[in-house]
Amino acid sequence: MGRSPPWRSWTRSPASARRCWATCASWCSHEVLVVRTDFRGLWLLAGAWLAALLQPPGWAVLALLGAFAGLFALLLRARHDAPHAAPWFTGPLVLLLGALAVLGTNLGAAECTLPEPGDQQRRITAHFEDPPRPADGGGVAGAALLTGYQHRGHWQRCPIPIYLALAAPLPGHAREFTVIASLQPAQDSGSFTWWARADSEPKVTSWQLPTPASNLKERFAAQLVGLPPNARALLPGMLYGDRSGQDQALGEAMKGSGLSHLTAVSGSNIALVGSMLMVLLRLFAVPRVLAGVLMAAGLGLFVAFVGPDPSVLRAGLMGAIAVFSLLSGRGQGSLGILGLSAAVLLLVDRSLAAEPAFALSVLATAGIIMLAPPLAELAARILPALLAEPTAICVAAQFTCLPVVIALNADFSLYSLPANLLAAPLLPVITALGVAALLLCTVIPGAAHVLAWLIGWPAEAIGQLAHLAVRLPGASRPWPEGLPGIVIAAGIAVVFCVLLISGSQTERLRVRCTCLALLGVLAVFLAALVLPATLFWKPPLHDPWTIAMCDVGQGDALVVRDGESSGWLIDAGPPGGGVSGCLRQLGITTLSKVFMTHQDADHFGGVPELESSGVTLGERLVSAGFPEALWQPHRVLVPGDTGQGQGVSYRVIGPDPAMVPGAEPNDISLVLRLSFTRGDRQIDFLTAGDMEEQAMHRLLAASPQGNATILKASHHGARNGGQELIEAARPRVFLVSVGAENTYGHPNQGIIDTAQRLGAQVLRTDQLGTVLLTLDADGVHAASLGAPVR
Repeated sequence: MGRSPPWRSWTRSPASARRCWATCASWCSHEVLVVRTDFRGLWLLAGAWLAALLQPPGWAVLALLGAFAGLFALLLRARHDAPHAAPWFTGPLVLLLGALAVLGTNLGAAECTLPEPGDQQRRITAHFEDPPRPADGGGVAGAALLTGYQHRGHWQRCPIPIYLALAAPLPGHAREFTVIASLQPAQDSGSFTWWARADSEPKVTSWQLPTPASNLKERFAAQLVGLPPNARALLPGMLYGDRSGQDQALGEAMKGSGLSHLTAVSGSNIALVGSMLMVLLRLFAVPRVLAGVLMAAGLGLFVAFVGPDPSVLRAGLMGAIAVFSLLSGRGQGSLGILGLSAAVLLLVDRSLAAEPAFALSVLATAGIIMLAPPLAELAARILPALLAEPTAICVAAQFTCLPVVIALNADFSLYSLPANLLAAPLLPVITALGVAALLLCTVIPGAAHVLAWLIGWPAEAIGQLAHLAVRLPGASRPWPEGLPGIVIAAGIAVVFCVLLISGSQTERLRVRCTCLALLGVLAVFLAALVLPATLFWKPPLHDPWTIAMCDVGQGDALVVRDGESSGWLIDAGPPGGGVSGCLRQLGITTLSKVFMTHQDADHFGGVPELESSGVTLGERLVSAGFPEALWQPHRVLVPGDTGQGQGVSYRVIGPDPAMVPGAEPNDISLVLRLSFTRGDRQIDFLTAGDMEEQAMHRLLAASPQGNATILKASHHGARNGGQELIEAARPRVFLVSVGAENTYGHPNQGIIDTAQRLGAQVLRTDQLGTVLLTLDADGVHAASLGAPVR
């Protein structure tokens, strides 16, 4: 206290100013950091969460009980510390208390699941959790809850989350229904544990009567007619969490750009509604206590309007806590309230510990409590006051959720944070005017239509931003998988939070100077090192992969694994497509067989690159009608020819040599059926190059094809590739090798609709980059490596 603070001399001479950094750093060691936020409530949440997630065995529970008893005995000892000070072990004691509470309330609880572990077909009763999404072909699909199943002639009641696809839409206001469904275990699918595809028409067993909320939503949807397509699809999701209007392309774009959280009812979404409601009440000079009560009532009505689903109720609770923290002046205890509330939820249902939605809600709320105030102070310097706080809420929630987002995805969007920063100022406008439009669409439809038209433009801008973000170079970049990647993301988030909280809550200017300077260093580090470094990161492969569809732009290149570093290649892509780079990434050094379906440049153009790549080439196999002098030496394959590899065989289906003379190059494409043996099952893969509809019709008439688990789209999914082969194969996986923003209009939406109507999972290189399929006794598992940097 007796020394003169060094910053008073900074303006006296330039030399003193140059010593700013060293002076701040040295004085930080002498300062006492005063942090006003109380973090002790997080100990309870940490204990409850760890116990619910890890579910320790009996001996570990006894060890925890012993540790708790020992610490509690220490708590009862004679006090030697300050009268109002908490012992150093209070935090661990509370942590153990939370863990023991969760373990004690769940003793003897049995997990609800189907009686058989593998693929099975059963009659089930189910209902959709949210409005199902149209499956483009007449059907619908979405997250559902299986409420019962038939086993040995008896109905078993057991709630199980599934993802259900129906071939036809449900009647209006239908709720629960029975259907015969094929069920397949879901691997790493998030909140559902089984894939389900209906094999019969659903029979409705209960109806959901129209409610004032559903009628209001229908009237609001009617006001959106005439808006641009992105706005019409996004606004119901941004206001009340209805994503049913989004098609697959928009959904993938929102997810790939890191903006998908904008169309879900989350804690940050409800916090935004609550904060605007509180600000409106205070503008009319409503007393603080009464305003808080009215705000809570308003949030209750909003949650009831959206729908009292468990996820919405959790989001409402988290959002209310965040608003209470930001606007009631009780910020010191807000983390304690959050910890207690989340621990109670885990006490009621410990399965929430492994649910990403729960983790995102808690982390988003914690981010709003801790980071929104200092971020709002920084944002107020560059944004209007009305936009600063909502923008800070969005950015805070986005940053604290980073570790969970990384854990859920094998890659991350290079442009996610800029996209969120650009979208954040639009959210208050959309939310405020959108809520007003909802309230007015019954009493003053004309005014509601005008408001819907006004918010349609920012909503359309967000949709266009999402599409742009996923098309930019290097948009989807890999991140280290598993625990190392999560630890890195969590470390970055924790360092950011510590520096921001320390720099904003201390009363010492020197500490504030140092922390904000370190924040700047962290931002520069992320921008200049971490992000560009990911452009050269080679992610570990999902070993052992079986089939790879290389992203070679507008062309075809398929690799079938035939050994540790050996494989078969079907087509080589266009010139400059990067087929050699894909082979290097896959670790392929030998191609024992190279199939060339036909001579067009988008299939044969990559051969010079392949031959100069150093990869050892074996047999060269071509279709009938392939120009003899174009590629030597080669062997012509005819229908009926077969070949073997390690766990894989092929059989030639076409083309018919009698149809080759005078045929177009596409119609002489090599048609192959590959069979993979995995355990006691056979998995078939059908590929037909670019063969078009009429030639395929003749070929199927002469050689009918049964079901194939995997089908590659003919002619990159073009309309003239036809639907007959898709309907004959009824694939579970539909591969489309196509270039982003190609000028041919590939793939045709009708082709995609047909595949999805039949229950196929559509995988496209223009959206996912290089696609990997792993085949095992449980079926087909898909992953992606992301797009190459071109």
